Amino acid sequence: MTADRVLLAKARRELEEDAAAHRKRRAQLRRRLYEEEPRLSALDAKIRTVFLDALVSPETMEDASSESLALQRERASLLRALGAPPEILEDEPLCPVCKDGGYADGEPCACLLERYHALQMDALSATLDVRNHTFAGFNAKLYSDAFDPEINGSPRRNIEDIRELCQIYCADFESKFENLLFSGEPGTGKTYLAACVAGAVSKHGYSVVYGAAAHHLGQAEALHFGRGDSETEFYVKRLTECDLLIIDDLGAEFVTPFTQSALLDMVNTRVMRQKKMLLCTNLTKDKMTGRYSPALVSRLEGEFLRLDFVGEDLRQKL
Repeated sequence: MTADRVLLAKARRELEEDAAAHRKRRAQLRRRLYEEEPRLSALDAKIRTVFLDALVSPETMEDASSESLALQRERASLLRALGAPPEILEDEPLCPVCKDGGYADGEPCACLLERYHALQMDALSATLDVRNHTFAGFNAKLYSDAFDPEINGSPRRNIEDIRELCQIYCADFESKFENLLFSGEPGTGKTYLAACVAGAVSKHGYSVVYGAAAHHLGQAEALHFGRGDSETEFYVKRLTECDLLIIDDLGAEFVTPFTQSALLDMVNTRVMRQKKMLLCTNLTKDKMTGRYSPALVSRLEGEFLRLDFVGEDLRQKL
């Protein structure tokens, strides 16, 4: 599992800000309680003094413990009278596991991962409707149930099989290396199911990058010819490092010697690193062969499971 470093750093900043706000709220509440009952401030100071004295003189530990308990009972009684819980004056962190540090036993804490996952869903939602496009919400009844001899079945049965395969793909994402190629006419559901896959994979903590082929390759071209900045550099690095790269509208990009080479290099690099890809294209096999180099076509045919989407343009029905 490869975390997106930019989003992870942002999640850490959010955790730090939330923890600081939490500490500020508790400090404000302590000041209010001290103003309402000055004895609380004196008790807190005395409890700290007793504890420190016991550390300096261990032989007094037993007496100090008894005195500390008596002071804490008095403090708890005063807090109850004020309608406040006994632990309100303690410096308790937001997360008891990592103490708001974000990591526990050298691994990202659940509190940090929760923020990271939310940020990743927000990032995906900027270009892909991963919140509303889900497997559960996918309506196969929009597809015809009439028999089609070209696919030896109906478009509805075909899309139901594809949906089931995509769900298995997401469930087995960690254990099985496989790339998917969605092929079909516009409006047959390719991007919708790509969004379903992106959302399901992302929810399991994997990093996902989605974009049109023209955008991905445009960023790579800008960096190669010195027109990019640090954000461009990081974006291009994400294209090879993320757990799942989704390239939409493959075939709609402007083909140049550079884009041919960059696309082949991107695919080769991810195949060698066993980093998964999902491609969506309107191109048929014949058109793909005529558009791309033999080396790239060979990769696309040999390293991707091709899933053919058939049926009418669903956007005309919605």
